[in-house]
Amino acid sequence: MGTHRVLEFSGMKKIMLNIRLLLGRVYFRYRGIFRARMTFPTYSEKIGRMISWSNDRVRHATMALALERIRSESIPGSIAELGVYRGYVSRFLHEQMPERDNRFRNTSVEIVKERLKNLDNVEFRIGLFPDTARGLEHETFSFVLFDADKYDVAMASFAFFYPRLSRGGYFFLHDFNSNESDWGVSKAARDFLRGKPESIVEIPDICGTALFRKL
Repeated sequence: MGTHRVLEFSGMKKIMLNIRLLLGRVYFRYRGIFRARMTFPTYSEKIGRMISWSNDRVRHATMALALERIRSESIPGSIAELGVYRGYVSRFLHEQMPERDNRFRNTSVEIVKERLKNLDNVEFRIGLFPDTARGLEHETFSFVLFDADKYDVAMASFAFFYPRLSRGGYFFLHDFNSNESDWGVSKAARDFLRGKPESIVEIPDICGTALFRKL
């Protein structure tokens, strides 16, 4: 009788162990779905919530880390955004670093203003780049976000922003891995950076963003 009870207990113990192992495998496989935040983010809890609710968490989290690095390293310069749709990213950037937020825009200004709410330190420049950059030749930048897809516009943006980008500043290229405009963004980036010390770093976000830091 005693032997039978020991065997029964051992069998139940094995069942519980197998269940724990199964649950563990499920947890580690799907934890990215249920817990997408960084364990030790450098950005604020509010920014973390905005990332969680964004349509591209990887991209937004990467930009948030870059902006916090700019702040912690005291990298001088404004923020520039070239190519805006409805202002979702504009609001995100302005929320994290409103004191530096100058932008170039080619979109519905009223829509973007409504989304931003707080327009402190935001400069709207309406038109086509590089015409919208006139008068800013002496400006410096710490963060540039390019989202205009075309090869010629990308080359023009490199020509303007690269010499004005502070050392350690970030240049983000949206749609780098997109085939839109015959891979215009990636072709322009590789052509412009050929022979320069910076290297392109790709991130696995939805639209294949890439970036480099000014050396």
